[in-house]
Amino acid sequence: MGRLKSLKPFIKIYVILIVAFFLSMTLVYCIPVSWIQGNVEKSLAVMEAEGERPMYAFYRHSAIVDNHTDMLMYESLIANRDYYNPIQASVSINQYPRYWHGYQVLLRPLTIVFQVQELRYLGMLLFYLLFFWSAWLVAKETRTICAMLYVLTIASGYLVAVTTCFQYLTTFYVLFGALIFLLSGYGRNRSANLLLYLFVVGMLENFFDFLTYPIITLGIPLILLLWLKVRDEQTGFRENFWFMFNGSVCWGLGYALTWIAKWGITVVVLGVRYFWRTMSVVQYRLQGSEEEPLDRIGTIRRNLKAWMNVQDEGVISWSKVVLVLMIIALLLAIWKKLKDWKTIFAYLPILFVASYPYIWYLVMSNHSQIHYWYTYRAQLVTLFGILIFIESILKKDGYED
Repeated sequence: MGRLKSLKPFIKIYVILIVAFFLSMTLVYCIPVSWIQGNVEKSLAVMEAEGERPMYAFYRHSAIVDNHTDMLMYESLIANRDYYNPIQASVSINQYPRYWHGYQVLLRPLTIVFQVQELRYLGMLLFYLLFFWSAWLVAKETRTICAMLYVLTIASGYLVAVTTCFQYLTTFYVLFGALIFLLSGYGRNRSANLLLYLFVVGMLENFFDFLTYPIITLGIPLILLLWLKVRDEQTGFRENFWFMFNGSVCWGLGYALTWIAKWGITVVVLGVRYFWRTMSVVQYRLQGSEEEPLDRIGTIRRNLKAWMNVQDEGVISWSKVVLVLMIIALLLAIWKKLKDWKTIFAYLPILFVASYPYIWYLVMSNHSQIHYWYTYRAQLVTLFGILIFIESILKKDGYED
C-alpha cells in the first residue's frame, strides 16, 4: 500500500500533463491558417536562402545551424491535409506524428505577428534572460565558483549557433526553466519530492524535444542536486548513488511514457498504421540500416571530435595542447589538496552522471552518429560534472562563500 500511495503523485501529474499537452496542441491548431500563411512563407524564404545547414563565424561542424529542422518546424505550422480538423492536424504534424512538437504551442501563435528574423531575436533575448537568471540562482544557492563553472559549461556549446536555431533553443529553455524552478525555492522547499520534479522535467523535455540533446535536462540538474545533498544532508556515496539512480529512472520514465502517450493518441486519432510507421523508425534508430549501419564507437568518436572542435582529419590545434596542460596542472593541484576520502566518495556519483552522454550515444547511436554536429552538446553534462567534481573534492582555504 505504501508503494502504491507513493506512486499516486506521479500518476496524477502524468495524467494532468498529458491532457494539458494534448489540449494545448489542439487549441493552437484552431488558429486559422490565413492568420499565419504570409509570415510562414516569408520565413521559409529567408531560411531557404541561407541554406539547410549554414555555418556562422566559426565555420566548423560544431557551429552548424540546423535550418533544415527549423524549416520543417515552420512547414508544420500549416497542415498539409485540408480535410483534417484541429485535433487531427495537431497529432499528425504533417505525417510526422512520432514527436509531440510542443514548440508549436509557442511558435504558431507568435507567427501571427512575427517572422523568423524577429522570432530569432526574441528567442535570443529569452535565452540569455533565462541563462543569466539560472546562473544567478546557482551562485545564490551553491557557490560563486559553481555558477562560474555552469556559465563556462553552457558557453562552450557555441551559443552563437544555439541562439539562432529554434530546435537548439527548446531543450535549453527546458533546462533553464527546470533550474529556475528548482533553485528559486530550494531553501524553503528542501523536503519537496525531487523524484517527482525529475519526472516532470523528463515529460516537459519530451513534449518539446526533437532528440536534440535531451540528456542535459537530466544531467545538469541532477549534478547540482547531488552537490546540494552532500552540503545540506551530509549524504555519503550510498545515499547519493541511489538518489542518482532513482532520479535518473524517474526522468527516464517521464520522458519515455510521454512519448508512449503520444503514440497512443496517434493510434486513436489517426489509426493504427501510424503506430507501425513509428515502430519502424524506432527500429531504425536503435538498429541502423544497411545504408547507415551502426558504429557505436565511431559515434562517440564523432561527437567527441565535434565537442573538442577537431576537424574530420583530426588535426590537433594549439588550443588542445593548452587544454591538456591545464588538465595536467589541475590533476597536480588535486593530488596536493584533496579532501578526505569519505567526502570524495560522496561526490563520486557526479562522475557517473558525467558519463550519461556516452550511454545515450551508445543507445541512440544511429541518431547521434548522423546528427553529431548538434548531439555533441549532450557532453555539456560531462564537462559540468567533471568541473563540479574537481571543485568539490579540493580543500578550501580561508572563507567559503
